Amino acid sequence: MSKVATLAHEIMRHKRLYYAGKPEIADAAFDKLEAELRQLDPEHPALHKVGADAGTGKKVRHDAPMLSLDKTYLADDVASWMDGMPVVGTVKVDGVSLSVIYEGGKLVTAKTRGDGRVGEDVTAKARWVPDLPQTLKKAPAKLEVRGELYCNETHFLKVSDEMAGLGLERPTSPRNIVAGMLGRKTHGDLTRYFNFFAFQVVDADKVLGVPTEDAVMRWLEGHGFPTPHPELIQDAAALPAYLERVKRHAEEDEVGLDGAVFAVNDIAAQRDLGVTAHHPRGKLSFKWAGETAITTIRTVSWATSRLGIVTPVAVVDAVFLSGASITNVTLHNAAHVKAYNLKAGDRIEIIRSGEVIPKFLAVAEAAPGDFAWPAACPACATALAFDGVRLKCPNQKDCPAQQIGAILNWIGCAEIFDLSEKRLSHLIDAKLVQTAADLYALKEADFLVIPQTKAKMAAKLFANVQKSRHLPLARFLSGLGIEGIGSTSWEKLLETFPGLDLLRAAKVEEIAESFGFAEKSAVQVVEGLKARSELMEALLAAGVLPSFTPAPVDTGTKPLSGKTLVITGALSRPRAEIEKAIKAAGGKTASSVSASTFAVVTDDPTSTSSKMKKARELGVATWSEEELFGVLGR
Repeated sequence: MSKVATLAHEIMRHKRLYYAGKPEIADAAFDKLEAELRQLDPEHPALHKVGADAGTGKKVRHDAPMLSLDKTYLADDVASWMDGMPVVGTVKVDGVSLSVIYEGGKLVTAKTRGDGRVGEDVTAKARWVPDLPQTLKKAPAKLEVRGELYCNETHFLKVSDEMAGLGLERPTSPRNIVAGMLGRKTHGDLTRYFNFFAFQVVDADKVLGVPTEDAVMRWLEGHGFPTPHPELIQDAAALPAYLERVKRHAEEDEVGLDGAVFAVNDIAAQRDLGVTAHHPRGKLSFKWAGETAITTIRTVSWATSRLGIVTPVAVVDAVFLSGASITNVTLHNAAHVKAYNLKAGDRIEIIRSGEVIPKFLAVAEAAPGDFAWPAACPACATALAFDGVRLKCPNQKDCPAQQIGAILNWIGCAEIFDLSEKRLSHLIDAKLVQTAADLYALKEADFLVIPQTKAKMAAKLFANVQKSRHLPLARFLSGLGIEGIGSTSWEKLLETFPGLDLLRAAKVEEIAESFGFAEKSAVQVVEGLKARSELMEALLAAGVLPSFTPAPVDTGTKPLSGKTLVITGALSRPRAEIEKAIKAAGGKTASSVSASTFAVVTDDPTSTSSKMKKARELGVATWSEEELFGVLGR
């Protein structure tokens, strides 16, 4: 949570205690908190309100109806609906729709969808949402932005604990908490745990003078609104690959995603298509056909992953969903179990859609009692540590679950075919393998310890291991199993640090600056490489030969050779296109401004965004899009 959000939370907590007659701090200490927040954010609602924020319950009419969307479960329907027109696809977030009105660049009203024509005024609560801009630069006199208010998994776990601490009932799901909180008359400041995705500017072509949905999304991003990962899809041939990307988002993201939304890119064409009483014809919602069911948890089992994370799985009464009998449902992490108080006997709702892993949705009927966590690692009996979200086993070296998981990760990255987990476990039991490096000391005869393995299979397994000695450096690094960093990230890092020695010598700030990594990811790289140093040396000593071919040396003759640029704001061309042009000219891009930044490319040199503030502090040049392409000779 940001410094501003933390201060505001503390101020509101102390206000509630004060008005309840139970102050915890002296007036002077409270005044100091307010003075600090006023310096950081003089217009923050915590400075102007007494006690908990109360919703007005006032009804507000929508100038333009907030209609629902027509939906389909078939990709062929989407292709047919496109009818040859380019569309913008966005992920479909499982939240609550919100309309936000700005007048003179200031947020004046926020309202729910309601019945589509009349919603409820939730302005006071919306002011607490951290990524919903309160003021806009260079905005029209009046502007209506629509989007989705949602609660991600991490925030849900935190707000669930806070609500329990306040004596409130624990929420049942991230979506339910958003709807429930907007309807509450107290504790409105808890909406600081929510986030907002903007997906529409009403009458954007008239109000903003932009002709396409794609341009609207860039305008929103340039004015500080998070957007739901928009992508321009030129034709139906690109649709299957896009839906696969959305499915991966749905499986991996901590934001509740349940499909995709498509909008005809040309806004005038959207208007010509018209509306029904229910939905606009120029937009369409897609969801994977999914089934839900209610079942009972028999027990909650815990297993240790290769990274030492002890994860919970609900063993449930068998239920048939989407063509499969389901008996196991992932419960994500320890904090999730705590937040929902999950335990044997609970009746829970689960879903399976798109042939993906069955997911827990909500508790339908809670059994008596409280959740329980294991005190020790199920694999090695080491005492577990809780990091606020997950239970972790610190016994990285000797925990058998982490040991076999790490070796299996190497086997997958090195593409050692036919060496399955079951076969590997026999090699480990025979004390022949303890780390990935031990695989390269195996003789052909050693594979015969695996039950039912004959000479021909032993020879094949041995040959597959030997073949894996030669592999690309990015896969070698990925095979080390450093948390949060995959093969694609290693490939991008190697563009800046072209070789294993250079990468191992890189410092956190160098990685963050050169690659635009978040600091947390940069720390994971540096600390992960140090932690895997012994394994790396053992693999290299065993004859593993990672290969890497650096990009052709830049002779310094290109317009941007050796220069780093940062892009910010809403430009007229897709960001990916601009980044590609910069790279072709010998430059590179980063996501944050630093002393090594050559120039910031922006649509608004007077912007007060964090990037522009940093650029002015460091004296970094600012370029318009025209200036950039002038340098590039385009």
